[in-house]
Amino acid sequence: MSVSQAGLLADITAWLEQEPRVKSAVLFGSSARAPEGAAKSAARRADLDLHLVTPVPAELERVEWAKAVPGQAFRHQAVRPATGGVRKATVLFAAGEIDLVLVPEEPFRLVSRALELGRHREDPQLMVALNEVATLLHSGYRFLKGEPEWGACYKRIATEMPGVRLGDAEAKVLADIFLCDLLWVLQKIDRGELAAAQHLLHRSLAETNFRYVRELRLRRGEPLLSFGLGRKVEAILPPEELAWVQVSARLEADELRRAAQASFNGMQALMTKLVPAWRVPDGAKALIVECGLRVAD
Repeated sequence: MSVSQAGLLADITAWLEQEPRVKSAVLFGSSARAPEGAAKSAARRADLDLHLVTPVPAELERVEWAKAVPGQAFRHQAVRPATGGVRKATVLFAAGEIDLVLVPEEPFRLVSRALELGRHREDPQLMVALNEVATLLHSGYRFLKGEPEWGACYKRIATEMPGVRLGDAEAKVLADIFLCDLLWVLQKIDRGELAAAQHLLHRSLAETNFRYVRELRLRRGEPLLSFGLGRKVEAILPPEELAWVQVSARLEADELRRAAQASFNGMQALMTKLVPAWRVPDGAKALIVECGLRVAD
């Protein structure tokens, strides 16, 4: 672990230990997988992800970090919605940043009880939220505070929930959306709306392929180095698979068209592996060919 990361983690851990409003603190992601988190450079900035259980999440959104962690140079903070209906605070220090997922204590106790009784399977929304948490935990986690009370709950989530996955039916739905958005991108390129085309290439087409890649690796039993889509793919994907998700195009029509073709090629290759019987529907195929793109056989 780098000097920056180790120092920031030590100071945040000290704050957590003496902060009564934090009942549980779980570090997850690559920074939790010691010694895998060992830095290659002492100058590397910290990037810490924490799951906090608290009875007063709104109060933790307003922590005065310069006073709470005086050993670190506080720079900025932002709070935003996070998955599962909770909120996340991102706090920037000179040495790096921390993301704090703020989980209300009483609702989480009800979740823990539902898990114990097996009632979580009766609530589709709860299943989605638990699988999102499981996806975080599958990338590695360890307790900084509260393990005696909350350890069994987190262990149950990590071991019993599969995490965010894509079934064949969901993969097909995403493919249908991809094809519609692909044609929209090509239309925008033809109209000269290049920034809009570039935006959707990243927001929809590449996003879909990243989700497919994550699912493919999980089906293969291959590791994910991070819970975030796209994070560290350069380290784990061979060049031919990295090409499925990368988008490289300036605001030039020819480059954007080539990028659209590359994303389409990636989607077709991924769907062939995920749902071998899937093919581009004839109607969509005709439109795509009319727009000048190639469709794999």
